[in-house]
Amino acid sequence: MKKSLIIFLLLLLPCTAFAGISTKDKDTLKLLGTSFAYNGKYAWIELNGKNYGWTKKGGNVGKYKILIVEMGKVIVETRSKTLVLLMLEQTQFEIKL
Repeated sequence: MKKSLIIFLLLLLPCTAFAGISTKDKDTLKLLGTSFAYNGKYAWIELNGKNYGWTKKGGNVGKYKILIVEMGKVIVETRSKTLVLLMLEQTQFEIKL
């Protein structure tokens, strides 16, 4: 009984170790807008559904730091990677008052 249980566990362990199941969460970043003011450049970013509003260049959005803000383009970085966020033409809209 013990031998068959040990053999079963030895056969099962390699299968579960290489199952390819990813438990790492992936972040969803959305660039909602960019703005220029006399006191700095700002980006409006949404991270995993949480709205960070107008965040100044050099500020933090979650674990990301805003490096460069240009009109329609923002570059953010973490310790391991650098990302470029772009606003697409179909996602922009005008509000007429």
